[in-house]
Amino acid sequence: MDSYSRFLATMRGEPADRAAASSWLGMPLLMQLVPGAASYTELFERMVDDPIKNIIEVQEAVGMDPIVLTQSEHPGEVITYPGLLFTWPEEALANWRISRRVLGSQATHQVVQRVIHTPKGELSLTYRLDDHSRSTFEHMLKQEADLEALAYWPDPMLLNIDRLARMVRLVEKRGVFHHVAPGVWNEACELRGINNLSLDLFDRPDWVKRLMRLIADRQIRLFGRLAQSGIETINLNETWVGFGISPAAYREFILPYDKEVVGAIHEAGMLVSYHNCGRASRLLELHAETGADALETLTPAERSGDVDLADAKARIGRRMTLYGGFNEHVLYQGQASDVEAEVRRCLAAAGKGGRYILRATGQIMAAKPGNLQTMTSAVRKYGAY
Repeated sequence: MDSYSRFLATMRGEPADRAAASSWLGMPLLMQLVPGAASYTELFERMVDDPIKNIIEVQEAVGMDPIVLTQSEHPGEVITYPGLLFTWPEEALANWRISRRVLGSQATHQVVQRVIHTPKGELSLTYRLDDHSRSTFEHMLKQEADLEALAYWPDPMLLNIDRLARMVRLVEKRGVFHHVAPGVWNEACELRGINNLSLDLFDRPDWVKRLMRLIADRQIRLFGRLAQSGIETINLNETWVGFGISPAAYREFILPYDKEVVGAIHEAGMLVSYHNCGRASRLLELHAETGADALETLTPAERSGDVDLADAKARIGRRMTLYGGFNEHVLYQGQASDVEAEVRRCLAAAGKGGRYILRATGQIMAAKPGNLQTMTSAVRKYGAY
């Protein structure tokens, strides 16, 4: 069974020959593994231009089942890579005119403000910009009336996806495209700020639901458009859910919208991995209710989460593929024997009966020489069904 078939079969809950091994390689590690790139921006450009050399072969060299991570914009947080992948035609921006100015500049970063001009007024956000990360200082939604201006977002069905479609054609079945896009709650947090939005649940719940409705409707159109590129899976990024939201708030403000979006992704012909990289133990069954095919990252307590793999397997392992649980710190802190022991722990907890993909609970930012190969070799040795 090849890597492409193995990953997709496991996502669907179909039989596979072994557990898949598909982790996220962080940019610092990729800068080491892909020679010649002088900056993260240049590395992104290389990945878009030649995904076989700069994405697929890098993972194959260490024994992984390759995935191609592409990304939609996360307002104020993830901008550079999506900016290389997608463009808007002029007509899409007729009522969404963006001006940009640098408020301050230092050797390591800039402070940037974007102002969006719409028929219902202006929106603005301010963030710190460096080569690899963003920190939002001023969120786009500051008052209730801003929702009227947000309604002029460009229509995702007009998005130019030619570069993404080209990447898909080049890769063919050497790897699965795993496109990262914010979920409804995550995008609301990026637009409003997690602290503000958490208070809004109590102060203006009806307004929050209007915001969630607006985002969900737009995301459904976005995923319909992205499906036309030929990508196979969506990573529905709901990172901010893992900061401790209650099951009651999740059921009222998040689940109905995520469930609808997941259904639309399935209708468009793609699979969904629901991404909660924080605290998820109290929400496991609710995550399964979204209808998503997989759940990642199953972060344990020692990595600031609260998920026990064996417990998650017992509770939702027949309803969702479990995708994660591996403590990546062992890759740069431990020896080969420690890496193998961590693989065996994950497989023992979640591998029985299938529906398990081994991935690190976070991005792999560093690894001792040989430890990545030890990890993937151990999956092949102990993860066969």
